[in-house]
Amino acid sequence: MKKFYYFIVLFSAFSQFLFSQQGKEKTFSEIRKPYEKMAIDDIHAMPYVKLYIQKAKNENNFSKLIQGYRDGRQFDYKNKMKYADSALTVSLQYGTQDDISKEYLSKGIIYYFYQKKYKLALNEYLKAYTYSKGSKDQYHHFKVIYHLGIVKSHLGYYDEAMNHFLNCASYYRSKLNENLHENERFNYEKAYLNCLHQLTVLNRYLNNFSKSDSLSMLGYRLTDHNNDFALEKSYFLKCLGISRYHKKDYAGAQNHLQKSLPTILNRNDFAWASVVYYYLGKTYEAQNNINSAVVCYEKIDSIFNYHDFILPEVYKSYHYLIDNYKNKDVNKQLYYTNQLLKADSLISKDFPYLSLKLHKDFDRKTLIDAKEEIEKSSRKKMVIAQILIVLGGIVLGFLVVRHRKDQKIKKQYNLLQKRIAAGRYNINDVLKEDLKEFPVRKTSLTSEMTLEIKEKLKRFEQEEQFRKKGITQKSIALKLGTNSHYLSVYINEQKGMNFNRYMAELRINYITNLLNTNSKYLNYTIEALAEECGIAARQNFSNLFFDINGIRPTDYIKNRKKELGIG
Repeated sequence: MKKFYYFIVLFSAFSQFLFSQQGKEKTFSEIRKPYEKMAIDDIHAMPYVKLYIQKAKNENNFSKLIQGYRDGRQFDYKNKMKYADSALTVSLQYGTQDDISKEYLSKGIIYYFYQKKYKLALNEYLKAYTYSKGSKDQYHHFKVIYHLGIVKSHLGYYDEAMNHFLNCASYYRSKLNENLHENERFNYEKAYLNCLHQLTVLNRYLNNFSKSDSLSMLGYRLTDHNNDFALEKSYFLKCLGISRYHKKDYAGAQNHLQKSLPTILNRNDFAWASVVYYYLGKTYEAQNNINSAVVCYEKIDSIFNYHDFILPEVYKSYHYLIDNYKNKDVNKQLYYTNQLLKADSLISKDFPYLSLKLHKDFDRKTLIDAKEEIEKSSRKKMVIAQILIVLGGIVLGFLVVRHRKDQKIKKQYNLLQKRIAAGRYNINDVLKEDLKEFPVRKTSLTSEMTLEIKEKLKRFEQEEQFRKKGITQKSIALKLGTNSHYLSVYINEQKGMNFNRYMAELRINYITNLLNTNSKYLNYTIEALAEECGIAARQNFSNLFFDINGIRPTDYIKNRKKELGIG
């Protein structure tokens, strides 16, 4: 009947595909839609999966081909490793680092979950870890850490495994608060529930029974009435049954354990099935129900024979079987004795290999990674420190230069203020004793001419005619009723400077006195101050101010405001 049903599904799928070729060819999403929500290992998905793979091959679409092989691995129970190898082969040639890591992890899961070949599983996990380094896919990163935690738990490194599962649970739980697509949410919920289950088991191993019970109840509440997590619900029922056994509630233990068993067997999880049989046997044993206990323990032996696998937690069942057949059935007593020795040898062989491999290839790598990260961080900090030192030196140098400049400006300001206060700032005629530099006149000016120019030039200064723009030596000479040559001789001999310097000092002295006596001018712009004293250009004004006063107008204004207490 099953074969007939499979044929119908296959024929239907191919018919749809062939029919679609006559019209519009189905997209990858359309081919995948009928099976994307089917249960894991549901073989009815495979006709669609094969169509998906064929379409990807025809189009040389390698990313879709990888996905098709992944789907085959998920639904074809008998050929899981075949599809896993195909997905890995394509990923190694065309995929990303993340793709390769995921395929190694998937192979490890097949070895671990379906075949219980821990050595092979660990090898694949470690390859997955190597390729996942630096990955931005945090979900996958924690999935690798989760499965390494599974191996540590199997080896008895419970505290280390606990840290792995706590970190994974924290990450997966935090993601459930985000707005996720339903498929993403399902994956994060499933991962979180698996972490809860492992934490429940570990706390029981560590004799933290109350913690184990609370986690079991939490997991059961989260999975009850949710068919998507039927397997996870069975795991928590199993844990609750074991807890009831330890509390000597044998009826409650049997109830929970028996409810958990069908789904676990259906998923062919023979490892946890053997644990359920063991504790069912223990409950029967505690109630002196020898026949039922023997049946449960012989189930464990069947699993051992078929899968060549046994957990340390359950192999003690052989002690009961040996004692039960003692003096009753020598052949069975000898058989179970040999089985016990075989189980003990298998566990002893697996443990040192896995332990050495794990610590050599994972823990050592983790320490090296941590060391490199610390060194990288130290180098980064050193570079930052050096940059800060250089920048600090530059800033300090700038501050020192600025301080010295400020001090120099302050000194020049004080000197200028002293000159103004002492009345030595205005332009005065040169004293007779200063005329020794000019023993011979360049041209003769009569005393009358000298006196006349002096009086007229004095009136020119008092009336502030120098504030007019564009005045020249010639225009002033005409205004004074003389010629430019006589005016030039007078200014040189009587003022001790040339005409241009004389005009500059008149103007700068004028504006300096205004700044010193009338605070309103302190709020003028440099352009306005230049305009006020008859100088056309801002930069020319600033340069003349500095040349005559030894300080820039902006610095003079700043110091004057500070002295007056003006903000």
